[in-house]
Amino acid sequence: MREFFSFRYIKSLLFFLGILLGLLSCSSPSENKSDEQNSNLIDFDVSLQKIENLDQIIPNDSVRLSILSKLSLEYLNKDSTLFRKINAKALNLAHKLSDKDVEANAYWDLAYFYGKNSSLDSSYASYYKAYQKFSELNHEAKAGKMMLMMAISQEKARDYIGSENSSFKALELLPEKKKKDIHAVHNNLAIIYNGLGDFKKAIEHHKLAIKTALEINDQELLANSFNNIAVVFLENGFYKDALSYVKQALLVNDLKQMDTELYAMTLDNYAYIQLKAGESEDFLKASREALYIRDSVDHKAGIMVSRIRLGEYYLDTEDTARALSNLQTALALAQDEKNAKYELEALLKLHNITGNQDYLDRYLVLNEQLLNDERGIRSKFARIRYETDQYINKNKSLTERIIWISFTAVVLLTLLGVFLFLQRQKANLIEARMQNSLKESNAEVFKLLLDQQKKVEIAAVKERERIARDLHDGVISRLFGTRMALGFIESDNPSTETHLKELQNIEAEIRNVSHNLVSNSLTSEDGVEKLIKKLIDTFNEHTATSFELTISESIDFSKLEDSVKISIYYIIQECLQNVMKHANATVCKVALRQKEKTLSGTIADNGAGFEAKTAKDGIGLTNLRYRITDLGGTLNIHSDSSGTQIAFNIPL
Repeated sequence: MREFFSFRYIKSLLFFLGILLGLLSCSSPSENKSDEQNSNLIDFDVSLQKIENLDQIIPNDSVRLSILSKLSLEYLNKDSTLFRKINAKALNLAHKLSDKDVEANAYWDLAYFYGKNSSLDSSYASYYKAYQKFSELNHEAKAGKMMLMMAISQEKARDYIGSENSSFKALELLPEKKKKDIHAVHNNLAIIYNGLGDFKKAIEHHKLAIKTALEINDQELLANSFNNIAVVFLENGFYKDALSYVKQALLVNDLKQMDTELYAMTLDNYAYIQLKAGESEDFLKASREALYIRDSVDHKAGIMVSRIRLGEYYLDTEDTARALSNLQTALALAQDEKNAKYELEALLKLHNITGNQDYLDRYLVLNEQLLNDERGIRSKFARIRYETDQYINKNKSLTERIIWISFTAVVLLTLLGVFLFLQRQKANLIEARMQNSLKESNAEVFKLLLDQQKKVEIAAVKERERIARDLHDGVISRLFGTRMALGFIESDNPSTETHLKELQNIEAEIRNVSHNLVSNSLTSEDGVEKLIKKLIDTFNEHTATSFELTISESIDFSKLEDSVKISIYYIIQECLQNVMKHANATVCKVALRQKEKTLSGTIADNGAGFEAKTAKDGIGLTNLRYRITDLGGTLNIHSDSSGTQIAFNIPL
């Protein structure tokens, strides 16, 4: 199991958080990719192992991505292996989090890395991906910068037409305030037109570059442009103009301290222009000074140029040995550095001096190879743009499909939800209708019971009245007549008087019975109470349990709604059935009472009881709960080994 909070991981976490805080104070990636010497980042000891375990040390994706993005720039010029690992992780995580800004900057880092290592096609591809991301983010300045770098890559591969198109696209995107980038675009266009042999346009764009440098008073850019335009005039044979511009470059204040390589290049061009113009007195001094400076800063390409030009100078002065020595030194260095341009130039000059066919053969093979490579790279540029656009279009198509699928799914789920909701509403409506129907049925049944009870009572009353009439009109009259007849009979027997009094007493008793029969009728208002009492009597007759009923006088059954009457009757009936079936009780007491607007009832027995909290409700208890809840009442059941008590309250 991974010990995330171990000392080792806490130390690593603090280490990377320190890196993040340090890097956040450094310059942004967009300002430093093209200039290694402008980096002021702190040197952190980051290892491959720490980068591999970064997701464990810092689980938060956003924080980890920020660290990786900054480290990608930090190690761009320090450690190629570590840079590639960090950059790959940054790209993967940025893609996962859909952070296009970080992804674009990571591609920018990668493009610069490839360009520094002379992999033009890979550099171009990464710049193009960065351009696409910045375009999606509407970062026109950065998108224009990427297009400029693509144009420079194309120019290096002699894809002049493609570079020209990219340069003008960059000018469209770059805002007016980005003067340095605009200067670079005009400089690149001048190089393109010079390569195409369009001298007029080359000079035009060099002058535009000079104008831009003057607008921002950038002396280094100004010296660079003076030097570049001087080279164009030199290559086209306008030595006087070339010398004028190269002198202006050398007059820039502190150029040697500002940019040593540029100063050496300008000085060497000054010497060479003088040589081509036939003024070679100062050539050797200026050329050797330029070579010395280039040696001191280890500027390999500059050293090759100086050696080739010294070879040309010694050839003009008929010092063949020194000419060969310098040219062979330039050739060897060009081969070591794989610099095809200066290797070709050295081979051709050596062939012209020596007439050696081997130099010419090597020149022809290398030139053909270089042309094939350039054609291949130009083809790759076109393919990269096509494939990248195809990939983007495919992603857009896939994204649109996902959106449509998601939209369709949401619509279908919504329709399904509506359908299920309507079905549920329909089911609820049917259930409500059934409940209403059940209530109506129960009410109808109860009314029938009441009607039946009323009819029974009426019949009983009529029967009592009939019996009373028969007793009064028949039996009593006959007894009265018999007693009167016996009264007129003279008799000395003393018991006769006793029998006459007994007959009179019988008449009085029968009369009382007759009156009681007539007055003992029931009204319809006491029908519910009568039904409950009858229910209790029925259970007492058919079970061994003694059922006792207590009804408070405070209850006025005549004022109760039919629904309440029905519920009370069925609640008591259900409770008594449960006692009879399950309780094994000897006594069950039923009590009904009313306090203000609440009708309360209890049914208590001394049976075995049950576990009220865990037991599942049967149909009877479920119906019981439903009836009481439906009336807005409450039900409480308490049961243990000493018996069960069911209590309910119904608001009236």
